[in-house]
Amino acid sequence: MRRFHTNTCAALGAVVLMLGLSACGGGNPKSDPSPSPTISSSPSSSPTPQPTWDNKFSPAQMKSYNAALTRWKEWWAFYTEAARKGVDTPAVQAGFAKYVTDPITEHQNFLDIYVTGGVRMERAPTVLWTSATRITKTDVDFNYCLDMSTDHEVNPTTGKVNPVDPPLKQLVTVRMLNTTKGWKLLGYLYQNKERACGPTAP
Repeated sequence: MRRFHTNTCAALGAVVLMLGLSACGGGNPKSDPSPSPTISSSPSSSPTPQPTWDNKFSPAQMKSYNAALTRWKEWWAFYTEAARKGVDTPAVQAGFAKYVTDPITEHQNFLDIYVTGGVRMERAPTVLWTSATRITKTDVDFNYCLDMSTDHEVNPTTGKVNPVDPPLKQLVTVRMLNTTKGWKLLGYLYQNKERACGPTAP
């Protein structure tokens, strides 16, 4: 922020000089025709705020986004916990049916990686931020940035943590669909592209 400075030294010096003349009897402040010194201040200027991603969406659209995001957060908590345990249960199957439009495929992927494959997500990557890119009445696309440096996925063969290749902050785009049973995960976009993301939403 730019700061504007006023030159108050000259004004304060004039005040001191006037007081000195009055004390020595060298003048009468009441009859002195010279104007009293004033300290002027320049108006402060504030920087123009940068537009944020949500400026382009209406309140109704943001309401849809927040509803979809709330449901996705529930899905994320469910999935990371299931991946941490790596056990298939009726509750796990019910979770896929609740949060995903294609529960059979997503559940099978889970079985292949975490149950049959034996991988354990002991500590999930951290979601740094989310931001919508497209919002309609029926679906919402939004990005989220994963900090992969916090990922702690253990390889069942070696017992060691699976290494994460750069970028350590990876951008993921998800599409949520508004169904008769609430918002559900429809799928991921740009899965074949490895994309980096910054620490804050653009």
